[in-house]
Amino acid sequence: MTFYITRFGTAVLVCTAVLFLISGCAGSGQKNVGDGIDHAAVDEAVFDPDLTRVAYDPTIIMKRAEGFFERKEFAEAVVEYEHFLDLHKVHRLTPYALYKMSLSYVNQIQTVDRDPEPVIKARKSLEKLLADFPGSRYESDARAIHKAVYELMAQQEVYVGRFYYRKGGYLASLHRLEEVVRKYPDAPDAMAKALYYLALTYRKIDDRDLAIEYTQKIVEEYPTFKHHEEMRLMLAELQGEVLPPQQQPTTTYAKRSKDWVESLRSMLMFTR
Repeated sequence: MTFYITRFGTAVLVCTAVLFLISGCAGSGQKNVGDGIDHAAVDEAVFDPDLTRVAYDPTIIMKRAEGFFERKEFAEAVVEYEHFLDLHKVHRLTPYALYKMSLSYVNQIQTVDRDPEPVIKARKSLEKLLADFPGSRYESDARAIHKAVYELMAQQEVYVGRFYYRKGGYLASLHRLEEVVRKYPDAPDAMAKALYYLALTYRKIDDRDLAIEYTQKIVEEYPTFKHHEEMRLMLAELQGEVLPPQQQPTTTYAKRSKDWVESLRSMLMFTR
């Protein structure tokens, strides 16, 4: 199955994690779904002239959904899983339908700059599964996939915030990035990037106090962040410190600190 790679400088491992979880976890549900179902009879029933049975029978609906999923027709699979859930809220296959619907949404995710709807809907269906069916056989898988989807949602918000920043829409950028800090505290990769662009944006609009606050947070709390050294130098500059000769700026940011436009263009270029 082909999945996606984000364009946040380096590839985000969220997509790989989700793909691994789907390939490794989906089978845990699939191997049990057929228990007690006469598939030969179901196949025949799909063409039953009794349209009421075809439209409402839970086994027939599930068979159609599974067929679409196996053919990787995930949008169509979602329709059938949703149809099942609308009609059969307390059926023994209801948690399985929620689980497979979540995977169908995840499989529709493309790149971080594309439609976020599949990510949002995947998260909602996973949360419903965890809330309505605690202790189900899919709980462990669902929690792991939810964690990856949560990080991806935060990365999408950072992407939008960075986009506005690059276009000079600083207020719009700040709004998006502050939302990441508020809504996604448990998404460390996205949080570090959000703080990074918040620091740059507040410096750009000459809000020195907030620029120092966010820069310092990165320096103190994210020592492995790839821009950590850059932020350490920026913090020293913002605080008016004089660095000893051996610690004079050597990063791309520091060398071009007098030319913000060129520096930021270099720093924010997409890599493929």
